[in-house]
Amino acid sequence: MQSLRQALRQLKTAEEEAGFDVVQSSSGHVKLDQSAFSCDLTQLLLLLENGRAEDFRKAEELWRGDFLAGFDDIDPEFSDWLQVERERVRSEVVTAAFRHLNQISTVDGGLQVEAGARFLLKIDPALEAAHRVLIRLYLKLGQRERAEQQLKTCEREMRLHLDAEPDQETRALLVEDAPSGEAPLVASSDSATSSVVLNNNDNVIRLPEISIVTTALTEGTMIDARNLKDEIVAGLSSFRSYDLYQAEYFGDASMPDSTLVQGHDLGSYLLRFRHNERNGKIAIQYEDRTDGRIIFNEIVDLTQWESLQAAASQTISRIHLFTTGKLRNPSNSAAFARWCQAEALMWDFDPQSDWKALQLLNELEEKHSNFSMVFSAKAMINMKQLTHYPIENQQLGLAMDEILSLSEHAVMLDPWQPMNQRAYGWALMQSNMSDQARRAFLQAGRLNSVDPANLMSVAEGLALSGDVQQAKEKAQLAMSLFTTVPRVFFEYYSNILFAAEDYEASLQFIEKTSLKSMSGLTTRIAALICAGKEREALEVLQRYNDRYANVVQNTGLGQQDPDEWGKQVNFFQDPKTRQNYEKGVDLVKRFFFGDRACF
Repeated sequence: MQSLRQALRQLKTAEEEAGFDVVQSSSGHVKLDQSAFSCDLTQLLLLLENGRAEDFRKAEELWRGDFLAGFDDIDPEFSDWLQVERERVRSEVVTAAFRHLNQISTVDGGLQVEAGARFLLKIDPALEAAHRVLIRLYLKLGQRERAEQQLKTCEREMRLHLDAEPDQETRALLVEDAPSGEAPLVASSDSATSSVVLNNNDNVIRLPEISIVTTALTEGTMIDARNLKDEIVAGLSSFRSYDLYQAEYFGDASMPDSTLVQGHDLGSYLLRFRHNERNGKIAIQYEDRTDGRIIFNEIVDLTQWESLQAAASQTISRIHLFTTGKLRNPSNSAAFARWCQAEALMWDFDPQSDWKALQLLNELEEKHSNFSMVFSAKAMINMKQLTHYPIENQQLGLAMDEILSLSEHAVMLDPWQPMNQRAYGWALMQSNMSDQARRAFLQAGRLNSVDPANLMSVAEGLALSGDVQQAKEKAQLAMSLFTTVPRVFFEYYSNILFAAEDYEASLQFIEKTSLKSMSGLTTRIAALICAGKEREALEVLQRYNDRYANVVQNTGLGQQDPDEWGKQVNFFQDPKTRQNYEKGVDLVKRFFFGDRACF
């Protein structure tokens, strides 16, 4: 505090000499007056937010080196802070630039993409991802010689600054584009060997390992104990997120000693089942094999559960949340860990989180082009942009036919992945193919019937496609499997009840949500109107006017065609339900778009 007082006193002296105030302070806060203070870093981030070719060029001129260069030796503690802060600033700047480079666009002759990559290379000449952007761009423009020269530049800079070589994935960009009969540009004495290695790296995604051990489940064991174990193993398998290993033992005499293993960075675990014939209960123990730690040990009394499936779902959820939750630490750079980090960001339902997720997904696609969920996730993010928070520059997003192609590609790569089928269903729905969408949602529900999140999403999709009865059954099952129901799923359930014409129940659930999305607000307004409460609907709009006016302004929704937004937000395929929901859409359009809304 004494150092802070001295610093403020010196600043005040400088302000008196300058003749204007820069610092605003109170008893508990200190801040800079942005109207009086100009910061080059702030200007840089504003330029990167716009992300046009001329913005990248101005940003390149503005970048003069690391944050606060030349201030390293002021004080050891300050130096420690500065090192961390420099990494944060650099990461923020690089992330902001890459947001505009997710798609290699040549509409402007590649000027924007080239300027963005050149800016990144000024920050770090050895940034391999930026070199890849330029190689892809030049190949897309048909300028193979420039692409080859860029690879040589990448090699030179990485050797100079990192004493390293480009990844095989970088070299493979030119291999894949090589004309028939032309020798590929690969710095290797045996290009065939390099290709094999690349294909192996491209196709193999390592997963967390779970070894399953069953003790004291003899022929005379209660049948429910075996069924519970089978239900849990099948449930874990349906996530497609684990390498499962089965080992059956009959009696303690043949049980091997517990041993630690050298696990990989995704985790290695042991799942034990044991039935107590005296009390009829089943013990389930989950252990970390790398350090022997017992993560949880639960005694399952099936008489306390409504169904065997509900009891199994409890254990499956604990395993899934713990195992994938550990991988969400950004320090873990393994491919599946990166996927877990991207998936967690997607559940934020926030534009900035989705941009971060897209960056991770693009990195995964570069190295693992056969990882199917990358494509379904990108399709889902772009659909959210179209519906919930459209971006201001529509050229940076994908059109609906491109989104449908992404989801189709994901299903082609792996039709047994529930998320791929769900993404395909939503893309089909938006493309006015409700019958095909319904089949995709049903398939997703069959592929994983123990994950409540999957079931609730499937239920909403079925309701919107017109299959209300199955939707209600799936939703009720999902709600029974949740240990704690996330608030976002109340919005899903509200849409299902709206499709069932139970408007009062729909209102009860939508009022429990956080009400952050325009679609959630529209559902509430539509339910109020259909329940004969138009006056209350207007009161709700007036009450939340400021909150949603900011949503419209900050997400680019205000620049979008109101009628186009109205079509995209109304997912309901049944004609009567769609007409009822349109009443809410019309009122929301009139309130937020004003004279621009056409009726």
